[in-house]
Amino acid sequence: MSGQESFNPVDYCFAWTADGWYSWDRPAAIKAAKQARTARVKELKARGITPRPFTLSSQLISRGGIGSGRPHVEFVTSVYYLNY
Repeated sequence: MSGQESFNPVDYCFAWTADGWYSWDRPAAIKAAKQARTARVKELKARGITPRPFTLSSQLISRGGIGSGRPHVEFVTSVYYLNY
């Protein structure tokens, strides 16, 4: 078995608000993404698989935009990965 998984902080602690904008707790999201990757690494190791975690910094991540009914917002953040 081989694969790659990403743990994007914008997928954590991000929510569209009732007023049409968004809220995102960046420090909590980064912490949650790192914790999720660490948990997955431990899970894979327990199954005898050797994961290789790595980080890509300064990734441009967007949400919303044309056709979504939401404003287009962009974030620059590190994204946490693992290969196995």
